[in-house]
Parts: sequence; structure tokens; C-alpha cells
Amino acid sequence: RNTRYTDLFMYTIGPITLLYLFYEMARSTPEDRKKLWAGLIFIVFSVFFWAFFEQSGGSLSLFALNNLHSSLLGLNIDPNVVNNSSNSVFVILFSPLIGLLWVWLSKRKLEPNSGVKFGLGFLFLAAAFFVFYATVFFAGPDGKTSLNVFTLAYLIITIGELCLSPIGLSLMTKLAPDRMQGLMMGMWFLASAYGQYVAGLFGAEMSLGKDASLMDKLVSYTTGYRELGLYALVAGIVLLLLSPVLRKLMGNVK
Repeated sequence: RNTRYTDLFMYTIGPITLLYLFYEMARSTPEDRKKLWAGLIFIVFSVFFWAFFEQSGGSLSLFALNNLHSSLLGLNIDPNVVNNSSNSVFVILFSPLIGLLWVWLSKRKLEPNSGVKFGLGFLFLAAAFFVFYATVFFAGPDGKTSLNVFTLAYLIITIGELCLSPIGLSLMTKLAPDRMQGLMMGMWFLASAYGQYVAGLFGAEMSLGKDASLMDKLVSYTTGYRELGLYALVAGIVLLLLSPVLRKLMGNVK
């Protein structure tokens, strides 16, 4: 497949947008500039979050197709149905609970700040990919492994998404001055596009040719998921360490 135009877009639009953002930052007040730096840090980290998360549309789909049994809690089900729908189901089930948790913590002045929430999102993401990796220990000699463990990983990855994704756009509008709110919201969505682009590159690195055995494919994918888990873990720790700096840059934005 020819990706020349996609590559050209990705290699040009991001740098141009960043240059324009820096131009606008130079025209901003020192207080606004600090908030914009905080927003930019959140945007950069979100690229990596979506690069890991969006394996669902690539490598995880192939993994589900080739390497999973079709038994989920005793029910016979197509593994790719689980891959395509479990995140949505878990979002519906758990988003009200996560929202109530933040409200409950806020009333007790214990709600974590946005930097910590982003960091927690990455830590849950890391945990999910370590569980995806752990499916290798449940595999049989045919190279097929447990759909139950795979689904558990999706539950964990959804909790990570709910820690990060809902606050992203809200932060962009709060951190940007009025004249730049559209730009920052656009950059947030552009980060998602870059994340999906990088996700494809990661997935391509894990994939093997059609002639590879199912066991070889299983080992290749799960080894890749272990590496993604390590990257996400490092990113989460960095964000937690940066959270006091981010809180200071954000000023009065909560």
C-alpha cells in the first residue's frame, strides 16, 4: 500500500503547526505562555498514549484473528468481536463509576491533578500491555491462547483511557487563551492522528509474514506488547514526576 501522501502529511503538518504555536506563544503573556507549555506537554504525551492504545485496530486485531481461542467465560464468541467491542462496552459500564470517583475524591479534596491522571492513564496502559504479553503463558502448542486474559487486558486499558481521554479537550479549552482555543483543540485531535500513525509503525514492527507459524506470530506480538508496556510504564512515571511542574504551569486551571 502506498503511504507516500500520508507520510508527507505527517512530516509537514505537525512541524508547521508547532511553529505556528510557538509564534503565538511568543505573542502571549507570560501567564498564558506557561499554560500553553502545559497544554503542549499533554498533547505530546497523548501522541504516545494513542500510539499504544490504537493497537486495537492493527496488531491486536491480527492477534485476535490468529492467536486466540473463541471461548470467553464459557461462551463461544469470535475473538475479533471482543477486540472490536469490549472497549466500548467497558467505557459504557465504567465511565459513570470513574466520574463518580473523581467527584467523591474532589469533595474530600483528594482528587488527583491532571498530570497525575495522565500518569495513571499510562500506568493502566502499561499494565494492560503486560497482560497482553502474559497471554503467551496461556498458549497451547497450536499458538492459540486465552480470550479471557485478552479481555481482561482490554478492561485495564479502558480504565487507563478513562483516566486520560475525558479531560483532554477540557484541558485544551481551559489552558488556551480565547484566540487560541480552536488551535489547541485541533492540536489535540491532530495528536490522535499522529498516535494512530505511530501505532501502525509499531504494529508493522511486530507483524510477521503469512508463512510464519501461529506460535512464531504469538511470540512476536507478545514480545512487542511487553516492550510497549515498558514504554508506557516509563511515560507514566515521567508524568507523575512532572505533575508538580505541570500544576505550577497550569496556574489557576484545575
